[in-house]
Amino acid sequence: MSEIGVLIPAAGRGSRMEKNINKQFLNLLGKPILYYTIKSFLDWRNDFEINIVLSPSEFKYFEDKLKPLFSCSENRFNLIAGGNSRQESVYNGLKNFSEEVKYVIIHDGARPLVSNDLIESCYQAAREHDAASCGVRVKDTIKIVKDSFSKETLDRDSLRAIQTPQAFKLDLIKRAHQVYKKDKALDDASLVEKLGERVYIVSGDYNNFKITTPEDLKPAEMILKERI
Repeated sequence: MSEIGVLIPAAGRGSRMEKNINKQFLNLLGKPILYYTIKSFLDWRNDFEINIVLSPSEFKYFEDKLKPLFSCSENRFNLIAGGNSRQESVYNGLKNFSEEVKYVIIHDGARPLVSNDLIESCYQAAREHDAASCGVRVKDTIKIVKDSFSKETLDRDSLRAIQTPQAFKLDLIKRAHQVYKKDKALDDASLVEKLGERVYIVSGDYNNFKITTPEDLKPAEMILKERI
């Protein structure tokens, strides 16, 4: 068994997509978004456990529609029931890895364009620093606004737009979720920061965006076409 666990939370409905289906199951070039997300990790390496967190009502859809697309790996997927929030869903996934897993890589199901190099960079950073995330430099000027008036302009050089993957020693991220399970965390790395631990930031990839609105589908398809 491997020391690596991959956790893909994909239980969110994605209301901003304005669709009646979980956004991870919307099609890109004829295949569900979640297919490309999973495939990115299978292309990276094949010696890891993988927990996919879904709404229980979507287990059958996954079994019927996605598993057949991975004929060589279909027995590797552990389907975990999601909770009432992303944080609860992630914690459910963390609790279901085997004892062999020492490091876990957490990646949004709706980020199908993650590269092998970025996954590897986050994993290696976690091995060295115990906790790692990735992020890209902010391109726009960012201001703090109150009552419609600008109060402060932030230094762009110190700002990063945070993405996933985020990678951690498994015992560290489980402890962070246990201690702050009632908090509404913006991401998993913020829980580790609350423990007083440092999170190393790897340079991210602007193409590694999260599909959130209908406008995100077309650029995602364009990038996929270039890679095929």
